Amino acid sequence: MKDRPDETWEIEHVYGYAGDRNKSCLSFGPTNDQIVYVTAALGVVQTLSSHEQRFFGGIEKQKSQPKYINTFPSHQDDITNLSVAHTEGRNIVATGECGAKSTIHIWDANTMEPISQFSLGGSAKGVGALAISPCCRYVAVVDQSNDHNMSIFNINKKKAIVSVSAGTDSIVDIQWSKKQNDLRFIAVTTRSLQFWNPADATKKLFKNGTFGQKYP
Repeated sequence: MKDRPDETWEIEHVYGYAGDRNKSCLSFGPTNDQIVYVTAALGVVQTLSSHEQRFFGGIEKQKSQPKYINTFPSHQDDITNLSVAHTEGRNIVATGECGAKSTIHIWDANTMEPISQFSLGGSAKGVGALAISPCCRYVAVVDQSNDHNMSIFNINKKKAIVSVSAGTDSIVDIQWSKKQNDLRFIAVTTRSLQFWNPADATKKLFKNGTFGQKYP
């Protein structure tokens, strides 16, 4: 067997943007001179004034390694969703991928280092939508299975606290309340709005919005 060559590689610049089939995959970053976006399996932070790019992912794999490694520190398939936390620093990012593992990664746009990761498993058929809470403690994720399962993960404790079917309609976007310490969020389906309240003591986690004539 021949030895590996001494040469190595690193990504210098990425041309291309996966915006034709993805949702919520472009945002301002830690400053207004930076944008955060995704292409293939990479998270990219680009400085607009200098065109400099930094990357989350792009880690080299051995040829003998399997395609999916459970503890791999970055994405192993195409990223389909991105969410940047609306904190003062705007540096905490959540990204979700398609593929057999349907993995979500939480990472820091300043250091480009991973913070946490979760896997929805092969039955999820990929991440449909996700959003990180303004307090950066939780991430809400819906998969693309027929049940459209909604999961809420505690980022610091690295575990799921909610996992329940959201119904038959696909969910295309998730938005958390901007009020301080308010853990409610809205899920936008192909036909309606869902109002979620994970902290509801009655365990009625969500209700569908009603549409009709608006009265004064």
